[in-house]
Order: sequence, then C-alpha cells, then structure tokens
Amino acid sequence: MYLSQFNTKDQLCEFEIELNEKYISDYYNSCGINMHNYQYVFPTELATLSLKYFLGKFPIPNGSIHTSQEIEIYCPIEIGSKLTCVAFLDSFKEIRGRGIVIVNIKYTKSKNILGNANATLLVPSS
Repeated sequence: MYLSQFNTKDQLCEFEIELNEKYISDYYNSCGINMHNYQYVFPTELATLSLKYFLGKFPIPNGSIHTSQEIEIYCPIEIGSKLTCVAFLDSFKEIRGRGIVIVNIKYTKSKNILGNANATLLVPSS
C-alpha cells in the first residue's frame, strides 16, 4: 500500500523550493496570466510546485488520482523566496478497495510558518 510504512502524522520528507521569476513566468504563461508587476506568489503555483516535488520523492502508483488540493497562506510570499517544505501523512483511510491519502505540506521561511496545503490522493489498495 502507498505510504504504508508511515503512520498518521509522520513526517514523510523535507525539501526546499525557490519561487524564482523564471518558474513563475512559465507558470503564468501556461495559465494565460499576464505577469504585469506581480511581487507575490499565487497560492496555486505554490501548491502545484510543492506537490510536484513531493511526488518526485513519493511517486503515486499506477491507477492513482489526485482529487483535490487545499492551500492556506498566512502572509504574502514574495517572488524569489526560498521556502522549506515539510510533508506529513495527515490521514489514510481505505474505502471500497481504494486508499484515500491526505498529505499535508507546511511552508516555512526562517522558521516562520507561512502556510500549509493538503493534497488528497486516491490510490489502489494493492
């Protein structure tokens, strides 16, 4: 089972991300957003990038589905910021032969928590 070696609330991994202008420009272009003079990161791009990094460390099995993403930002995050992301197994539940996994990612900079995100994944039970 996906992440079966971990218990609820266990830390899964830690990684750093840098929200540089090149990445943000590419993100805005892919979404059809004119960059103008944005100085802060959009929450959706932070959630997308951190989930990408998490799945690079813990790829989901074939047949999995990413069903939802929730993000809460406590203060604006400037473009160019380097953040530490810590991923935890928030919960796991098995229903009808599928596992429902919620991964929580906390975003910090200089030990200050700037926000967190929850990603919900449906994974095969075997």
